Amino acid sequence: MAVVQIKKVQVIVYRTDCDALLNVLQQHGVMEFTEVDVSKITQATVEFPHAQLLPRVQHAVGFLKPYEAKKSLWRTLRDGTMAELSETEVQKYATDTDAVAQIVADQEDVQVEFAEKTDVVRVLEEQVSLLDIWKVVPMKLSDLETTTTYTKLVTQSKDGQKGSDSLAAVLTSFLEEHDIPSQVTSVSTELCAITIAKDAMSPTDLQKQIEGLHLHVIAIPDGIETADVELIATQEKLATAKDELGIVYDQAEHFARTHLQQLRIAGEVLTWERDRFATVGIGGATESSVVLEGWMSADKRSAIEAVLIEKNIAALVSELEPAADEEPPVDIVNNAFIQPFEVVTRLYGMPGHRDLDPTLFLAGFFFLFFGLSLTDVGYGIFLMAVAIIILTLFKVAPVVQTFAKLLLFMGLGSALVGLLFGGYLGIPPESLPSWLLAIQVFDPIGNPLPVFYLALGLGVFQVMVGMFLKIYSDYRNGELMNGILDQGPWLFVFFMAIAYLGVVTEYISFASTEQLINLIYVGLVMVVVASGRKGNTVLEKVQSAALSLYDSIGYFSDILSYSRLLALGLATTALAFAVNLIAEIVSGTPVVGPVLAIVVLVIGHLFTLAVNTLGAFIHSARLQFVEFFGKFIAGTGREFKPLKRSAEHVVAVDE
Repeated sequence: MAVVQIKKVQVIVYRTDCDALLNVLQQHGVMEFTEVDVSKITQATVEFPHAQLLPRVQHAVGFLKPYEAKKSLWRTLRDGTMAELSETEVQKYATDTDAVAQIVADQEDVQVEFAEKTDVVRVLEEQVSLLDIWKVVPMKLSDLETTTTYTKLVTQSKDGQKGSDSLAAVLTSFLEEHDIPSQVTSVSTELCAITIAKDAMSPTDLQKQIEGLHLHVIAIPDGIETADVELIATQEKLATAKDELGIVYDQAEHFARTHLQQLRIAGEVLTWERDRFATVGIGGATESSVVLEGWMSADKRSAIEAVLIEKNIAALVSELEPAADEEPPVDIVNNAFIQPFEVVTRLYGMPGHRDLDPTLFLAGFFFLFFGLSLTDVGYGIFLMAVAIIILTLFKVAPVVQTFAKLLLFMGLGSALVGLLFGGYLGIPPESLPSWLLAIQVFDPIGNPLPVFYLALGLGVFQVMVGMFLKIYSDYRNGELMNGILDQGPWLFVFFMAIAYLGVVTEYISFASTEQLINLIYVGLVMVVVASGRKGNTVLEKVQSAALSLYDSIGYFSDILSYSRLLALGLATTALAFAVNLIAEIVSGTPVVGPVLAIVVLVIGHLFTLAVNTLGAFIHSARLQFVEFFGKFIAGTGREFKPLKRSAEHVVAVDE
């Protein structure tokens, strides 16, 4: 439930044990490596033994993926996409690569054949397309060019503008204008064959002139006989080529069915090994050892050293003093109950390494604020049901499981607040049972002011909690007095303002309003005096003291921001009520009315749930990021990124 202590360490290991050491560190994901200064030692030179095989495996996976048997979304979620392997099986994939290399070689042969067959089909399809156009010309293809003449087929270009003259007339006019001996034959409304003497105009010049008229010369297909005869023969060749391509396609599907998962696993295991070798590459080396440096979780160091001893790995882990300009990366750890709310914290970014982990403190506020934004029992139960299904029936990635747990809390918060607000899928209060009405405390539609006051009150409370946390954070960093002087006067002002409201509303009566106003003035003077200690010169101190009162505007605007909780809660209730009203209206339609009403209810409430859930999440998170975190988090830190195994296709399990 805190920011993890990250220490800079140096690891010295015998060369023979280097990969075993990195394998342990990668399994546990405890160390982020940095480049070693090699001014006094040599650069560690290593060569990844599977540098050629890994990209071939990845390419094979990419080729076979489209031929993978399609599974339904339900089956994919139920069965998961990751294979569970023991460490023994993982090591077998890393060391016994001959079988994988043979599979890749066979797949590459199939891929080459597939490309060749595809190209043959493409050429034949183009030939069929040309022959289909030329079949209107009753000439053998071998006779289209003689010793003295050549014949071309012309059509209108796609970008050409059709005029009133026919295509034959346009061509005849052009040829006569240039005094070219020729014969123009109209073979269809859109095609003309022209026969021209070779010595009158070359085919290249004719092509340019024809294109200048916005016409198009159709290429001559290969063949000897007439186009219609050649078309039949080419179609037969195309059918044969497609059959052969289908056989290769079946081979690709067979490979995908029998070897794709194996290739995916091998690719990921080899990727782990590549990452380890890359890590060695940024280390230093002596004749017999390798030196690695980086950042390690302090609380896991002893456990890692115990594993190294157990595996008989000769390595020494020692702590280093960070340089003056170095800041350790940041990681956070929370118990299983709070951990789902890390999703919200990580969206904001890691706190600074000297800051508090805000997850524990935001968890309750986010839970409550989301419920106040989605004030409906039905919607909350639906979110909880979705989360439970994901967690119990589906095999999903850890990050999805974490978000599902957060969704479960979000649904629970909505359901509990919905009980107090009387939100039941937009059903009017008068239609609810009396025992449900007895639970209801707020009526956001009929009387929204109490909800507005509640939202502002929660805003004041969270802002004050942020101030207390700032004092505690400064205390942890040895700056308690600064924390008290910066936050104490404002806390005093807040307490006096709350007391003043209590006296005015007659909830409390321990002092008069005049006395409390005077105490508020005293608190503001304390704010000015405490802020005046900052600055090096008298002018800077006066400026700091004067500007300190400007913070009151910031606090006021922060508290007003919590009114969005009222707006979102009202929106949820109003939209749900509107969906029910529309369903009631369409239900009166003859014959299909009940069906239309059901469709409106299902689609309308799902849409309302989606929109309001997204809005509730975004705005509840925003209140944490802007109004709360800024009170006690100085800045964001760099996330801890240790060497660890990816988990896209493989997860290692205990044997």
